[in-house]
Amino acid sequence: MSEVIYGSPNAEPTRGPSPSIWKDCPVNSFLNNPGSGYHYFDDFKNSVITKETASSTDFTSSVGFSRGDINWYLFCETTKLIDLSIPQNDEGVLQFLSDTSDQDVACAVSGNNEQGLFNTPKVGETKGFWFEARFKVSGIAVAAAHGVFVGLAGVGQAANAKGAFDGDAAALGAIDYVGFAILEGDQDDLIVAYNEAGAGTAQSSTGVADALVADTYVRAGFKLSKKGISTEIRFFIDGVDLGDDVAVDVSTTNANWPGDTDLDLCLSLVGGSAAVSDESLIVDWVRVAGEY
Repeated sequence: MSEVIYGSPNAEPTRGPSPSIWKDCPVNSFLNNPGSGYHYFDDFKNSVITKETASSTDFTSSVGFSRGDINWYLFCETTKLIDLSIPQNDEGVLQFLSDTSDQDVACAVSGNNEQGLFNTPKVGETKGFWFEARFKVSGIAVAAAHGVFVGLAGVGQAANAKGAFDGDAAALGAIDYVGFAILEGDQDDLIVAYNEAGAGTAQSSTGVADALVADTYVRAGFKLSKKGISTEIRFFIDGVDLGDDVAVDVSTTNANWPGDTDLDLCLSLVGGSAAVSDESLIVDWVRVAGEY
């Protein structure tokens, strides 16, 4: 019997991955032939965070691990497990909590913080690349409360004064990255950000999701897409393409695009100069795929 699916096949879901990003991703081909590409999806339903001390409240030397559909290396500067956890509910989320310390870092990365698992499209690349995550922040009212990054970043960001920010939540670090960020001072403004380390000023487009609502999920993603003779990285919020002004042309030289670079998935919450206790970044799921 065939499954009946009601509604438009391109309709955007309220919780799941966006068809506008993923409809051309050959997931089944990757699963049947792993040599053709990779696909990872983690909704934290199958995950468990290791509890490495006798009290089960602390990480060992600030480091822990989440084992599941994606293995995450966790760094929590306060060392308390409760500040980076998978809550005991049926949602299946990874939760980051802040404290009142400026530049305090809670961060989760793939690749054991040292490998760089995902190679970004290089100039002239035509192989597919896809990324999307669903997440929310609890507090947007207090200016300079925190910095948030969700995307891919250079290796080794799960450490003191890092989390893709190099400690300063007002600006991303001088590293390779591509993703979405909230910067200290603009708590209700989610921006697209990408950077090639050493190339100059980081490129970003502010205001791409001006109306962030506290404790309300947003889906943010990007993909490699062909447009005529050009190849572009297109960015999406809740399945809506953010347009040509935000897209990155990778068919020709682009000094600020971190092309052909090994990056890790990076999720981080960093305290700002007016850090507030127990504000949260909650990540519902992360999905990434690419052709070899």
